[in-house]
Amino acid sequence: MTLSQERQEGLWLLWIGISMLLACLWFAIAWKRRNKENNTVLLSVLVLLLGTVCGALGAKLIFILFRINMFSFARLSEWFTLHVENVTYYGGVIGVCFGVFLAAKIARQAPGKVLNAFAPMGAFLAAMARFAEAFLGYAGVGMYLDGEPPFPLAVRFTWDGEWFEYYLAVFIFEGIFSLVACVISLCHGKEEHRFLRTLFYLCLPQVLFESMRTQSIVWLFVRVEQLLCFVFCFGVLVWYALKTRPNRFRNWVPAITGLVVCGLLIAGEFALDGKIDFGEEEIPNQLIYGIYVVLLALLAVMEHIGYRRMLESRQEEKG
Repeated sequence: MTLSQERQEGLWLLWIGISMLLACLWFAIAWKRRNKENNTVLLSVLVLLLGTVCGALGAKLIFILFRINMFSFARLSEWFTLHVENVTYYGGVIGVCFGVFLAAKIARQAPGKVLNAFAPMGAFLAAMARFAEAFLGYAGVGMYLDGEPPFPLAVRFTWDGEWFEYYLAVFIFEGIFSLVACVISLCHGKEEHRFLRTLFYLCLPQVLFESMRTQSIVWLFVRVEQLLCFVFCFGVLVWYALKTRPNRFRNWVPAITGLVVCGLLIAGEFALDGKIDFGEEEIPNQLIYGIYVVLLALLAVMEHIGYRRMLESRQEEKG
């Protein structure tokens, strides 16, 4: 690693550290306002410490799990470093969530209540982690772009100080949509399943953006992190259906729609990889991604419908 790369990684870690601190301060203020208890400081400190430690461990352990097919004892030391090329964003997300869960347990608070309270801060932290990829070179970019598109649409890389290349700044869009999830979470502050729904709206746009990134973990032709995000979103739709009473076909419409969307997304990935022959005509990637946007928007509508039906069924049972 060159000195410039070390500096970039140092700035990335500094950005993540400051973002974690800001998220926990925000959490402490929000928790104190809603809960007039004396353990706010203890809970907030535990969230900061355990969230940081578990986030780092999760980022590393999930990376090892995803890359286990490439494991080598000859390179064992590389597997246990926290260099950016040896960690995964989604493992960090899982780790931070688990750290918040542990903090609630140790502070003798209801984990669900604490996770719901932390949901918008977690989405904010996810956005900051994406924006931090600005320090990591090609890590968060997409396709090569002609011309000189402005930032934040693209990032510029300089070669020999004379000529430039522009690449789509996918990480910027990922960060923006994570902030959208943060706003959605804030607007649903009193909901029982705020944390779950926030995660849904964090993962949903990633199905598109993971397809656009040039660097991702791939098994055969499957983008692992893209698959992980979709499976979670689909699982939420199935969970809504299972929790809705009485058990009717209409309750499963959102989940069935998810299956249909899954099939279309798989076809889209094959088309992007050139594995589907369209004859002399070639479908532009922009059109395929446009279809992705429509399909994911449909899933967002289905999530809203499934959640409302679940709430209505609970109200009917209580009534």
